[in-house]
Amino acid sequence: MDRTNRKKTLTDDNPPLVSIVIPMYNEAGNVERCIASIQKQNYPARKIEIIVVDGNSSDGSREKVLSLAENYPNIRLLTNPKRKTPSSLNIGIKNAAGEVVIILGAHTKIKEDFVSQNIRLMKEKNVKCVGGTQINVGENFMQRAIGYAMGHPFGLASAPYRYGKREKFVDTVVYAAYRKELFDEVGYFDEDLFISEDAELNWRIRQAGYKIFYSPKIVSYYYPRKTIKRLIVQLFRYGILRVNVIKKHFNAIKLMHLIPPAFALVTILLLIAGFFKTLFLIPLAIIWGLYLVLSLISSFQISMEKGFRYFFILPILFPVIHLSWGIGFLVGIFVSRD
Repeated sequence: MDRTNRKKTLTDDNPPLVSIVIPMYNEAGNVERCIASIQKQNYPARKIEIIVVDGNSSDGSREKVLSLAENYPNIRLLTNPKRKTPSSLNIGIKNAAGEVVIILGAHTKIKEDFVSQNIRLMKEKNVKCVGGTQINVGENFMQRAIGYAMGHPFGLASAPYRYGKREKFVDTVVYAAYRKELFDEVGYFDEDLFISEDAELNWRIRQAGYKIFYSPKIVSYYYPRKTIKRLIVQLFRYGILRVNVIKKHFNAIKLMHLIPPAFALVTILLLIAGFFKTLFLIPLAIIWGLYLVLSLISSFQISMEKGFRYFFILPILFPVIHLSWGIGFLVGIFVSRD
């Protein structure tokens, strides 16, 4: 079905009103791009409302959204003085008029059929939560390299929505579309969580007996951190806050969640032991030798597709991702979720 016919079918079928909620704090360089991609959707414009929830930005983000709202009446700007993402999400959802709520990040943009694919699959699969793939893109060499590393199975194996090519029912999805009625039944986002609040909510959705459907046809584009320093901070926080979800719901733990912290812990312990007895450096060398082989193979796979100039930076980025996330996870075991 071509784009014209698809849009006509959606319009004739009286599609539901969709509310897109975007948490924002100091996103002057990103929020316009995000909103522009929403305005280009092939879904009827009158059936989309955009709710930006701002945490008192100081970089001109608010002014940019207000300026856009002058030309697009479907844009609303709300305020969240707490500056916490789950709080902003809840404010947006509670003020949403749509039958369907889609969560987005200001760092993202979406493919032109993003909304229509969500609604189509929600109807076809008879589910109340659907989501799709996240493709990392960048404006410079380092940002693209970081995106390629994060988007490869070796980089973040616990996030299959970054690389999955097959439609299926899953545990969680990124930037999901929810039937609004779900929030009345399972509750809203946990405001004690700073990150992984979506995974925790999706866990409750599954516990309530509902299925979550993933499709790579639902495409969003994400702009990752531009420097290794920012990547370390981001993944360290991700590791800490993933533990918070597990502390709340222990049966939400997956084997893939344990591999990076186990790798980090073994590395640290063998290094310490090696200072006292060099014999312990042998298993450390074996472990890191195998890791290097896997890292080089993965780097070669990416470089074959994206260009060999990335081959030499990727073996650096992979351990940065794994050790940052893994050490963060270990720290999170001892850090209160409150």
